[in-house]
Amino acid sequence: MPFRLRPGTETFVFDLDDTLYPRSAGLHGQMLARVWLFIQELTGCTPEEATALHAHYYETYGTSLVGLQRHHAVKPQDFLAFVHEIDLSVLAENAELRLALEALPGRRLVFTNGSRAHAERVLERLGISDLFEGVCDIAACDYIGKPERAAYDTLVGRHGVAPDRAIMFDDRAVNLAVPHALGMQTVLIGDHGLPETPDAAHVHFHSLALAPVLAQIEPRTPPIPTPKAAQSLHKGPQNKGSSTTDLPQEP
Repeated sequence: MPFRLRPGTETFVFDLDDTLYPRSAGLHGQMLARVWLFIQELTGCTPEEATALHAHYYETYGTSLVGLQRHHAVKPQDFLAFVHEIDLSVLAENAELRLALEALPGRRLVFTNGSRAHAERVLERLGISDLFEGVCDIAACDYIGKPERAAYDTLVGRHGVAPDRAIMFDDRAVNLAVPHALGMQTVLIGDHGLPETPDAAHVHFHSLALAPVLAQIEPRTPPIPTPKAAQSLHKGPQNKGSSTTDLPQEP
């Protein structure tokens, strides 16, 4: 079934990791390994125990950061800085994605469970940082991440998003349930073997890659000039904590 954008859509919300670039890039694996190492160094446990504890917190709270905060008094800034110390050289500029993003008939936002610093580095590597009006990261959400309703309320409030005129793209079906309930159109991106449900009622469309589905959207006319890179990533209000988002999508 071809993708059809809902008439009147004015805001395009994108998850960062494994959405704006494919999971095959391998960043998820890098970040996950860093999460396990962080837990090992924090608790003195074995690699197997660290893997199990991460899985437990992830299943219980939606992100391991919440479990580490609640049960180990971990400072989220420290965790995120450690996890995002990864090699981004595997990412390259994506001309097809840039053209598709440029043509969208509305503004573009990044909404991630990671840090702003990580998001900015990734967007620069992809050559698309100047195309986004803002980044709503986990620090901006008081370290409450997707799929918790409070995180989406922060996105909507901080960035003036009208849900019935917005669409959200994410690589996890669970992260699209709240946007659907709020009235957004939703698109699940990717196919990386997770126990997701592409045919769930809250997933309006599923695509293996982002650029092809964006290319199906009728471009704005006449074209609106792209903001200069120097004016990229309008920050809006400063985050309350350190700059930060997408918990390794999780990890």
